[in-house]
Amino acid sequence: MMFLVSGHAVLRAIGIRTTSVSEHLAYAVGASLAVGIAGGFALNAAGFLRPLGWAIWFCAITIGATLVADSRSDAPDLPSWPSPVRVRFWQGATIALAVLLATGAYALAVRDEATYRQFSYTEFWLLPSTGDGPGRLTVGVRNAETQTQRFDVEITVDGRPFAVFRSLTIAPGETWARQIPVSISATSQKAEARLYRPDDNRLYRSVSTLVPRI
Repeated sequence: MMFLVSGHAVLRAIGIRTTSVSEHLAYAVGASLAVGIAGGFALNAAGFLRPLGWAIWFCAITIGATLVADSRSDAPDLPSWPSPVRVRFWQGATIALAVLLATGAYALAVRDEATYRQFSYTEFWLLPSTGDGPGRLTVGVRNAETQTQRFDVEITVDGRPFAVFRSLTIAPGETWARQIPVSISATSQKAEARLYRPDDNRLYRSVSTLVPRI
């Protein structure tokens, strides 16, 4: 429908005559591509650029062109098929090799599509909270991965342990956040948060911020 049938129907509807099968096929493919390009503009303007819209478009064009060709008294006939051509061994081998290469490329594309995994990650942040006063820090974790994850969060201020959250179970797409009160002083303090995976006790993320001074 997309590369041949619709173009063939359009050629007969507008009365274009061809002298050989190869010429007719080339014209039919070109006309089908033109129908597809016009359909893209029309469906986009109608807000119906979806698989169902494409199916309706090609079916409507093909059926409409067929009815027009059937109503014409001078609709061109199809050119006769050429006599069989003898294919030499090396020509047959070349065609077989091309088919094997195309089949292999298609199989690799299908395999890559099946094994493709969208990039996923876990967000982790530590920020001074200015909305509820200067003496608070906001720590948060967002799981943007494909499976439920379990994390440990450790927070230090100037290298001293300050807060610990163990075994946080976060589902995909879920966000965990906490506001932590912290004493402020006249000197700058550095707060650091580390995100661990308790399953392997590996450091997964590390972030830091400055605690606002008095």
